[in-house]
Amino acid sequence: MPAPVRATSAYAYNPLIHALCERGRVADALGVLDGMLCRGCAPDVVTYNILLEAACKARGYLQAMDLVDLMRAEGCEPNNVTYNVIIDAMCREGDVDQAREFLDSLPSRGCQPNTVNYNTVLKGFCSAERWEDGDELLDEMVRENCPPNEATLNVIINALCRKGLLQKVTRYLEKMSKYGCAANVVTYNAVINGICEQGHVDSALELLSNMQSYGCKPDIVTYNTLLKGLCSAERWEDAEELIAKMTQNDCLPDNMTFNTIINFLCQKGLIVQAFEVFKQMPEKGCNPNSITYSTMIGGLAKAGKLEQALELINEMASKGFNSDKMYHLLTEYLNKEDKIEEVVEAVHKLQDAGISPHTVLYNTVLLGLCRNGKTDYAIDMFADMVSCGCMPDELTYIILIEGLAYEGYLKEARELLSKLCSRDVLSNSLIRNEALLLGQNIHSS
Repeated sequence: MPAPVRATSAYAYNPLIHALCERGRVADALGVLDGMLCRGCAPDVVTYNILLEAACKARGYLQAMDLVDLMRAEGCEPNNVTYNVIIDAMCREGDVDQAREFLDSLPSRGCQPNTVNYNTVLKGFCSAERWEDGDELLDEMVRENCPPNEATLNVIINALCRKGLLQKVTRYLEKMSKYGCAANVVTYNAVINGICEQGHVDSALELLSNMQSYGCKPDIVTYNTLLKGLCSAERWEDAEELIAKMTQNDCLPDNMTFNTIINFLCQKGLIVQAFEVFKQMPEKGCNPNSITYSTMIGGLAKAGKLEQALELINEMASKGFNSDKMYHLLTEYLNKEDKIEEVVEAVHKLQDAGISPHTVLYNTVLLGLCRNGKTDYAIDMFADMVSCGCMPDELTYIILIEGLAYEGYLKEARELLSKLCSRDVLSNSLIRNEALLLGQNIHSS
């Protein structure tokens, strides 16, 4: 029998160490490191960097520093990535001054700071709103021939936008441009989002107009962010104009675009307008997704437009979307006695219009009825379902069994379960679950 092959290089061990660290098993990963050292397999800088990052997250940077000492003792020199892990951990733990001192000490450790190291400390200063310290660090980067890049700019702008300090954004954009660092679309998107959140939509529109003159083309995120701001301000005409501008600029609206508009219109009770947008989607090259359907159905149900809501549930099911969310949609609606007849009538109207209700639609209505103690109506609906040639599924029967049990009709529920068992309608696992619910000893085949 051949001897087992042993890994002889760190390259072979690193994936295992990384996987253990990803699962939070840092102690086991350190055990693998000990095994490597015992076998005379020298860990490389990647090995230590993986372990160091995991140790920082699990134990804090002070304890993780022991790994750096071990690293050096084993003849493996730390690199910029190694030190950046430590700097990032210091900043995350709130020790920004310690991180700054550590950055300054890198040359004495035989490592020249790079832009990533500076950006990490800068992010720490920005999070702590220490803008003057951040300015000093930017100037130092230029002096040390480590020029700021797009990531540097994004760190500052994102922090300013999160803090709502938009008045400082322009100053930093100008300052960074002097360093030869122009804003990219990610930066502009962050600024536009911050401006919109503060309600200054006109300023955001102005910035959109200026973007291309600054050599930056808006993307779908830019337009969708601004669209959300316009909808929040109920500026529907401007929203329509923006969508038209998107198409003109070869940036076609996507599901997020339409979902944003439909969601806001439904929230404001403008259901007719929302449904118009919904119907226009295929014409504009974008088909509704499950979020679109859920939003539109919820809006229609709340507005009392039950027939349209049920029709969309049916359409959604026929297109193969996951309709789990729809099962709970009508529960609140059916809580009122006068709405039950309306639901039944709405289903019949669909049938009269030549629309064959899907099993999912019936299950949705059945669940709504049973959850509101209307199992008698649910049984009538079930009979209607079968007579119309719509085949029940396992969920249909479970809804009825649990509906009967919930209302105290345990005998009827048990009889139904027994019949289904004898006809092999339900799977064994469901039979066991339902029998347990009813306190009945039924043996599955």
